[in-house]
Amino acid sequence: MNEGADKHGMSQEKKNPRTTREQGLTFAELELDFADHADYARPVAREEPQAYSRIVMPESVEREIDWRENFRYVSREEQFVRKAKELEGETVESAEFVPFQHYWPTYEEMQPAQLKWYLHWRGEVRAGRYPDTDLSYLFVYLYELIHGIGWREPSQGFELIRRVWQEYRQRYPKLDLYAREWLYDFALVFGLDLPRMEPLLKFPRNLSTELRELEWYRRFTAEPLGLSWDMLTPLLDYEVEKSRFYTGQGRKDLQQYAPKVVSLVDGYMSKAQGNRLLARFKPREKKVKRHLFRSAVYDFELHGRSVPVTVLPVSEHPPLRDYVTQLVRLTENKLRELTGFKGKLRGIAVEPDVEQLVDRFLRKELEQRKAEEAKARAPKVKINTVKLRKLQKESDEVRDLLLAEELAGAGEAPWGEPAPVAGPIAGSEPGRRKPGKRKQAGPEQAELDFERGWLAFADESESEIPVTEPEMREFPAAAIEMSEPPAPFSDRNPEAEGLPAVWRGMYARFGGAHLQMLSALLNGEDASSLYAIAEQAGSMPELLLDEINEIAMEEIGDLLVDGEDIPEEYRPELGKLLGRAAD
Repeated sequence: MNEGADKHGMSQEKKNPRTTREQGLTFAELELDFADHADYARPVAREEPQAYSRIVMPESVEREIDWRENFRYVSREEQFVRKAKELEGETVESAEFVPFQHYWPTYEEMQPAQLKWYLHWRGEVRAGRYPDTDLSYLFVYLYELIHGIGWREPSQGFELIRRVWQEYRQRYPKLDLYAREWLYDFALVFGLDLPRMEPLLKFPRNLSTELRELEWYRRFTAEPLGLSWDMLTPLLDYEVEKSRFYTGQGRKDLQQYAPKVVSLVDGYMSKAQGNRLLARFKPREKKVKRHLFRSAVYDFELHGRSVPVTVLPVSEHPPLRDYVTQLVRLTENKLRELTGFKGKLRGIAVEPDVEQLVDRFLRKELEQRKAEEAKARAPKVKINTVKLRKLQKESDEVRDLLLAEELAGAGEAPWGEPAPVAGPIAGSEPGRRKPGKRKQAGPEQAELDFERGWLAFADESESEIPVTEPEMREFPAAAIEMSEPPAPFSDRNPEAEGLPAVWRGMYARFGGAHLQMLSALLNGEDASSLYAIAEQAGSMPELLLDEINEIAMEEIGDLLVDGEDIPEEYRPELGKLLGRAAD
């Protein structure tokens, strides 16, 4: 039997697919032919019974052999599944860690000590504990879960794959390349809903086309649209990173503002036209064939080699790609203009209102950045509180001496005796006075209160009288009590009930100073009026206008104030909003 075996251990009987009965008949026929031959017939008489002893007779009973089953090739993946089922319930209470690294790890590659550690570690993971181990052990465990080892319900298996991935992905970032794909395949074969995963900053290496398109779809349908620079560049029909502006001075600006412009235009279209970018340029779904559990030790007889998948090809839709490309090229042109870069791109075609929106947005962003840079360059003042308290104490001593001398000179105290110093009023704190009141008589000295600022104090024993409005302006804003909150929208402005909800929502978010600024701009008042309004609110006109535009961008998707002017298209709505006719 050994002599008839080939180098792979297969017998000659396996190589010739003929039954034992057929072989026996053939051999018997050969012996009969030899007996009939002249050379062999002479010494043996045919009628003698001894001549028939050389004939090998076939067996009377035929053997039952299933050649396809008994001699079928067992793949490496099938061997893994068989072994995994044998070890499914095996546990080891304690074991020492033994390193294990293999390209396609299975049980056959493990030494006894490695298999012992794996069974111990797997028991810890099943109990919700995740000790350190090698990546190859993790892959063997994931292969088991893919083949249904260790769980009863598909949802349970999905959660086990997701959990072990999340627990070890920080230690082994390479897991992201495989676990994300295998989770998607697992959900496909069992009909599970794929949960929303954390957004990708950029596409991992070797990410499948199906997951790429799914991530783009999630980004275009997010609120707001959330494309990063690395997600945006594959959608462009021109190589933006090779342009002179990008390779020169505009790399940082384009990466920062181009995704914001696409998101801004998407929000503007949603509010102005009722359609977002993906709804306006919606691609058609298509079916593709997806290979299951790539790069895994996977027995395809379990769920098949591939499954059909419906994909929305966001990145392959020409109209959407063209429009997004135009927006990025428009952004580059505006940044070139605002930063003084020579030359501009040609052939840009977008709607006039979209171009105006992008221009206003980028101008505001760059002006704000310049202001922040100037503020950062300004010298910072640091107050030494210890020295300040010491100076305060010395100032108090000098004040007391001056008051004593003044009272002694007026004859209000005996010679040589210190003038009496009034104590605090009962029920009040030393060094404090009520806002809105001032003392009727007595010399005053400025004193620093570290909680409220500089306050004017007089003799606390004096009577108090109300302070007039001009005097109130001298007190810090923190010492003045605020008035009652403004009335509800419908009570303040009944004429604006017919406006869209976004305008009413914007009005409700405006404060009193914002409404005064808008009213002044609508009436064409000069800069002094704007400064007076801002000064009364403790702010600056530029800051109030920025706050107004931020609220407007969030509510109506556009700037409400351009410089110090209100665009003509918004003047009628703003007039109704403020309860007056627009010019």
